[in-house]
Amino acid sequence: MRKLTRKHIFYSSALLLIISLSSHAQEVGTIKVESSEKVKALIAKKRAYNKNLKHVEGFKIQLFYGSEQGAIKVKDDFDSVFPRIESELKFHSPDWKVWIGSYKTRLEADRALVEIKEGFPSAIIRPAKIKI
Repeated sequence: MRKLTRKHIFYSSALLLIISLSSHAQEVGTIKVESSEKVKALIAKKRAYNKNLKHVEGFKIQLFYGSEQGAIKVKDDFDSVFPRIESELKFHSPDWKVWIGSYKTRLEADRALVEIKEGFPSAIIRPAKIKI
């Protein structure tokens, strides 16, 4: 195996220095984006469509899945501890569910779940349609 001489180390260091300096010497400028009228019309149509939406894909937290009496008890317990978060009973034959909150992103739901899990350890996040 070859030994690295001082000459090789010097040239390698000089090359690395030149490469690093050239990567930092990028020009700063402005970018102007031009789009056609068709693109602008399509964006306007999409905005109008979005204004009419009543529900979007999002997330809810499920606290309970089981009997009606159990669901009512869990909902009442939750409402007494977290009165500011909306809760609802859902019936999917043959079981009842307690769903809470309306979260647009999984991250929002995860943040809420951390706090809710302290009092309701079986809580899980479920994809759901949420009202806008």
